[in-house]
Amino acid sequence: MPRFKEKLVNPTQLWLLPPSLNEMVSEDDEVRVLSELMDQLDWSILENSYYDRGTPAYPPNIMTKVLVFAYSKGVRSSRKIEELLKSDVRYMWLAGCLKPDFHTIARFRKEKYALLSKLFVDSVRLSKQMGLVNLNIVAFDGTKIAASASRKSLYDAKRVDKDLEAVEAILREADDVDAQEDAQLGDKNGFEVPEHLRDATKRKALLKELKAKLKDSGAKTISTSDDDCRMMKTRDGLKHGFNVQTAVDSQNQIIVAMNVTNLPTDHRQLPEMVNKVEENCTIAPVMVLADTGYCDEPTLAALDDNDQESLVCVKPVLNKKDNNLFQSKCFIKDDERDVLLCPAGRDLTFGSENQCGSGRYKTYRAQGCVSCSFRNECVKSGQGNRRVAVSCKERFRHCMIEKLKRPAGKEVYALRQQIVEPVFGQIKEDRNFRRFSLRGFNGAIAEISLVFLTHNMLKCKKYAVSVAVSAINSLIYYLQQGNRLLFEKINGMLQISWSTFKSEAAF
Repeated sequence: MPRFKEKLVNPTQLWLLPPSLNEMVSEDDEVRVLSELMDQLDWSILENSYYDRGTPAYPPNIMTKVLVFAYSKGVRSSRKIEELLKSDVRYMWLAGCLKPDFHTIARFRKEKYALLSKLFVDSVRLSKQMGLVNLNIVAFDGTKIAASASRKSLYDAKRVDKDLEAVEAILREADDVDAQEDAQLGDKNGFEVPEHLRDATKRKALLKELKAKLKDSGAKTISTSDDDCRMMKTRDGLKHGFNVQTAVDSQNQIIVAMNVTNLPTDHRQLPEMVNKVEENCTIAPVMVLADTGYCDEPTLAALDDNDQESLVCVKPVLNKKDNNLFQSKCFIKDDERDVLLCPAGRDLTFGSENQCGSGRYKTYRAQGCVSCSFRNECVKSGQGNRRVAVSCKERFRHCMIEKLKRPAGKEVYALRQQIVEPVFGQIKEDRNFRRFSLRGFNGAIAEISLVFLTHNMLKCKKYAVSVAVSAINSLIYYLQQGNRLLFEKINGMLQISWSTFKSEAAF
């Protein structure tokens, strides 16, 4: 007969002295470290938002701890979290056996979006206090996160017009039915109007509202379930979502600032993000790194105006004829005389300055192009003399190109990818966050605040554990060397007595 281990506990057996919940969670369990670290956050941010009347609420620190621990495991469903609070001993320990239902969890996460954002900022303060942030180099990047909106809810102008025509046809049918019934029945009551005819008026009003929103927003598509999300280009194709802006410190990959927009590009986001870093950390970053998505002349000008050291990759100006010696970029600027020098050696003098699109441009005009031997290659047909428009902030672009060409600039900019890209990998791959569960701007802010708060707290936990292990290893070493003086110096970090440790240590 094969032999098997017997159950240590009979599930139906009553215990005279049941084990405590604390005993069921090991001393070195990560949930303990995470809880103790989160106790250092300023919980008055959330606590002051509650009233002292009515039924007692679930403590906001417990609700947030449970959410952060769940998010660290890739769990975001409020129903799944409710289940874990009833079945997983670590969640039970963390919540003190409180069991909020999924409605309470979802409502807390959605309603406290602004306060969760402030709590994320407080995690930056804690990280800085622990020495995990130095702001020597801060890398910026944006990532597209899909919104909680199905493809069926998406409308463009063409679909709205098509559905409006269909609805108007239904309403015309309803009018015809009414006319026929009036002729047949007079004042008598007939059969009830079909449901699809009754709802047509409401649907028409909804479609007109969607059409107005499309016109006002300037967006090509809009979702009926989430007005705030926009169509964005991602690696997986076009998706409705939000653009999440992130600033990551180079020392330990702590996220020091974040923002959520529905703009499809990162243009003009960098100055605001740099300001957020300074607000959150009380000092500005020494060096800012950003990719080509952030490179636009107003951004480069703003960084220069604020004396902010930065390396922003400049997107090359594409030209259909790169071998054309007379394209605009081949005209050399002489700042002292405020003229452009053409490849043939002639001056183009300043003519006017005008607003065009998002920037201001200076127009320079040549004289005597009719007699130039390069006229056919240089001047477009129909033009008398060559004209060249130059951005008023073009010098910032050229300055950035020169900085990136230097060996030191190349070396520092190469750090950008290894600072910020791993953070997105950890969030999307390790913690499975690729799509928002909550809708609208407020929902997106609440959820990304929790995601980034979780990231920072896990970094703090990793650092705290490494410091404790290092201190214990040092204690063992100095004990072996018999150096009591050095032991007592390190002893203060762990707050244990020499006599207690010596009596319990095995030599």
